[in-house]
Formats: sequence, C-alpha cells, structure tokens
Amino acid sequence: MASERAYSGSFVLAVLWRALLLAMLLAALVYLVGRTQYYATALVVVLCGAVIITDLTMLAARENRAAERFLDALSASALETPVQRSAIPDTLRAAYDRTLASLRQNRRRQQQQGEYLQTLLDTVPAGLLVLTADGGLELINRAAHRLLGETAPRLSELPSLGAAAAAQLAALAPGTHRIVQTATGRRLLASATQFATPGNPPQRLISLQRLAGDLDAVELTAWDDMARVLAHEMMNSLTPIASLSQSLDGLLRTGGGTGEVAAALETITRRSQGLLRFVERYREVADLPEPQPQTLSLSQLLQDVDRLIRPALVERGILLESRVTPPELAAEADPDLLEQALINLLRNAADAAAEAQEPRIGIHCCIENGQLVIAVSDNGPGLTPEQREQVFVPFFTTKPGGSGIGLSLARRIAQAHGGRIAILANEPRGSIFRFSLPA
Repeated sequence: MASERAYSGSFVLAVLWRALLLAMLLAALVYLVGRTQYYATALVVVLCGAVIITDLTMLAARENRAAERFLDALSASALETPVQRSAIPDTLRAAYDRTLASLRQNRRRQQQQGEYLQTLLDTVPAGLLVLTADGGLELINRAAHRLLGETAPRLSELPSLGAAAAAQLAALAPGTHRIVQTATGRRLLASATQFATPGNPPQRLISLQRLAGDLDAVELTAWDDMARVLAHEMMNSLTPIASLSQSLDGLLRTGGGTGEVAAALETITRRSQGLLRFVERYREVADLPEPQPQTLSLSQLLQDVDRLIRPALVERGILLESRVTPPELAAEADPDLLEQALINLLRNAADAAAEAQEPRIGIHCCIENGQLVIAVSDNGPGLTPEQREQVFVPFFTTKPGGSGIGLSLARRIAQAHGGRIAILANEPRGSIFRFSLPA
C-alpha cells in the first residue's frame, strides 16, 4: 500500500510540476509578446513549452503502456501462463500480486464447485448429456460414457449412438420421453428437459437409462397392468358365477322351474368357458416352455410354415414370398417354438397387409453381422413410433378383437434362444420384423 501511495504521489507531482512550468511559460510568452519586442525570446519560450507538452504526453503514454502490461500479465497469470515479472511495473507489483491471489482463490473455488457437481453427476446411474442449441455436447457423465463409449464434440458424431438415434434425441421435445435404439442394437429410454443459465441460450438435458432385461419401463408397467387385468377379469367372472350358484341353490331347494335352472346353468357355463379362455391366453404368455434346440433346415421350416398358413392367405388374396440365402442355411433352435414365432409374425404381417390394394408379405432368412436373421415384411400401413414402443407389450393390440399376445410370445421365443426382435420401416410402406438369433 505504501508503494502504491508513493507511486500515485510521484505521478501526480510529475504532472503538477510540468503543468506549473507550462503555466509559467505561458505567462512569460504573453508578457514577451504584449509588452516587449523580444520575439526571439518568445520563440524560445514556445519551443520550451512544446518540449514540456511532448514530455507530458510521453509520460501519459508510458503509464498507459504500464497499465496494459499489468492487465496482460494479470490475465496471463489467471490462465496459468508463465509471466515475466519485468512486464509488471515495479509500482504495480503489489496490486498485481494481491489481485492475482484473489483471482486464483476464486478460480480454485469454482473448480472445486465444478468438480463437486461433476462428482454428483457421475454418481447418477442414468446417462446424462447436456446439449447446446446447435447439437453440441456440453457435458457427458460417467454413466453416459459407459452406455455410449467414446465421446465426441457433437451428438451426431457419437459412433455407438448412430445417426438415427442421434436424430431422435435431437428432436426429443422437453418434458417428453421415448425409446431409442443405438447403432449397437441397445435400447435406451431417453427423457429430455430444458434449462437456461443467465446470459446463455437454453440447453437441453438428455437422460438415458438402460432397459434392464430388454424390458423397458413401459413394458414393466404393462406387466403390472396385465396382473391387474387378470385379477379384474377373474373377479368379474367369478362374482356372477358365485351369485348364480347361490341363486341356483335356492331354486333347487324351492323346486323352481326348469327353465330358470337351465338359464342359470347356461350362464355359468358360458362365463366359465370365457374365463378359461382368458386364463389360457395368460398362460401362453407367462408359461413359455424351455427351448430344446436342434439343428434344423430353414428351407424345410419355411416349407412347413407355408403349408400351414398359405390356405388362409390365398383366401384373403395375400401373396407370400419366401427365400433362404443361402438355401442350405440351418439354425440351432427349437423347431416347435420357432415355427410358432414365425406363424405369429406372418399372421401379424397378413393382418397389416390386408389393408393394401395388392397385399403382399415376405419372409427372408440370411446371415447378417454374425446373426441369423429371419425378416418378415409386409406392405401395410406401417406402425407409428408410439405403436412400435408398445407392440410387444402383452395384450397390446392395434386390431379390433386381437388378443395382443402373438408378437409378445414371438419376442419371448426370440429371447429364450438368446436373440431379439426389432422393427424397421419397410419402404415405401409397411413394416419389417427382424427375428435374429446367434448364428
């Protein structure tokens, strides 16, 4: 502080005595010009004044350069760049050291706060991505690294995510969620929120959650709903059966008419059969037998399936095309379960294609990327993104009178064999169900 006061006082004194000298020279110039004829002396006075003005200008410029060097050195040190002490005026070094210490302390505090927040983000089990307005990746936490692998400056450049999933995440509106499939085949539940910091444009926070056991949150909820539906349906059936049984008991004791007894028995029989059919549908979904794999020819399998399903397709005017590439392609699978899955997929494709002017479905078997793929396609109206997310949920159906278990059962058969089912759009219209198994 003492050196700063000394510096400030010396600068002021230097300016004051030059200003005083200028004033004296000005007074002398006025006197010489007004009262005397010493023009040569007056010219010397003017030259002396010019010299003093030049010196004063140089003094101000020198101090400006010193201030600039001080600020440059301060900024460089704040960015942890080595600074030559000679770049700092001696009289400003105390202020420089004090300001630099304060900046470094504030920076350490900000770094500690940033590390604390990053640690909190890394403890979150869900993958978190902060996106800028132009799709840049501002932040990615540890869980997102585990899900997506290597990082990139932009969302669309993440190799394991894929262009399709990146486009879906980029278009995800704040407050919504959807299921996306990465380039590696992994399905993730994505949610989006939006936030803004003062002075910056809005940013979006994308949350990615792994779908445990290939069942997403929608499906888990659907299984709970299915249990409630089963209990509700059984209660709706058993309550009138119990009531009618009591009424029937009263009629028999009082010798009621045979017509009333027959009507009550018919109602009980009809409702019991309906309940039995419903429970049987539930059993088909919940009680899949353990696969018994064996080597089977896919060409022979398609021939067997063709014999079973073609009469119904011919009756509905639907063309079925099938091919195996190569023709000798074989699979290690349970023939009964695989045949049941293909029948369910073909029936679903036939129902979808029935709405087309020239209904057509196809089935193609081949090897792709080390996987045995059986693709069932149709030229129907296709599925919306929302329908694709729920089409494998038990009892979900888009068809009037549909049971909603065919596709769910086909998926469970694929999973039981260590495979999976994916849905793709069939250009120009329709859908493709890709049933894949380990080759």
